[in-house]
Amino acid sequence: MGVIDPAMIHALGVRIVDHDHLADRPAEHAAVQTSTIAAIVDGNYDGDVTIGELLEAGDLGIGTLDGLDGEVIIVDGEAWQAAYDGSVRKIASHQRTPFAVVTKFSTDDLVEIEEPIGWGALLALLEEHAPPDSGCDAIRIDGHFSRVHARSVPKQSKPYPPLVEVTAGQVEWEFEGVEGTVVGFRFPEAVSGVEVVGHHLHFISSDRTRGGHVLECDVEKATVRIEELDEMRIELPPGVPLPESEDVAREAALRRAEQPSGEPPASSRLDS
Repeated sequence: MGVIDPAMIHALGVRIVDHDHLADRPAEHAAVQTSTIAAIVDGNYDGDVTIGELLEAGDLGIGTLDGLDGEVIIVDGEAWQAAYDGSVRKIASHQRTPFAVVTKFSTDDLVEIEEPIGWGALLALLEEHAPPDSGCDAIRIDGHFSRVHARSVPKQSKPYPPLVEVTAGQVEWEFEGVEGTVVGFRFPEAVSGVEVVGHHLHFISSDRTRGGHVLECDVEKATVRIEELDEMRIELPPGVPLPESEDVAREAALRRAEQPSGEPPASSRLDS
């Protein structure tokens, strides 16, 4: 087992838990996670935890499915898959996830966005309201979005390619004029290798027909709810260790995977 950054232990109360105890003592202000983002970057896409087990541990979250099959959005205690074509379907409880993070969401901070703001201003707003001690929070944004630039990826087959190769061929769209919800998390530098550093957000439309991993979005009007997280419980699948030290190459690969491809996205107008 690797060594967890002491700053991470202090800020988040990190605990490694067994699979069978993933949902033990579910509590507010706790992130519950299976596997690590480092394992995903390296191509470990075999699911370990079922969606049913995940929903016992939290009612808001994000992740992916077995084989890196699309983007998972968990909102109001329901799990949805945004497939590589941008469509959305409800996920069966027996399906497995190789990487996901959830929380029993409760609102600590509420911000109303009353006039249009762009992606940069939205990130700045979220940073402004990040918890000063842990720098770790769960986020829910409900509202009207003038634009959501989203992506997903198709299910992979063995031998699995690394994440940077998969996302080089990601499918991207822009949803215009859409009501929906953005959910996700902000994690600090101390969790590098365990989680995505910064904001990791997924989108689902109110009618549950469109969704994906958020690359950018512009807000017309919305309500932002933020929960401060002060505990993190991590389940490690067989063969997945904690990252032992900072891996510059892996972090660079993850940053590339989190960026738009540069190709013009397909446009889908969803006037609400």
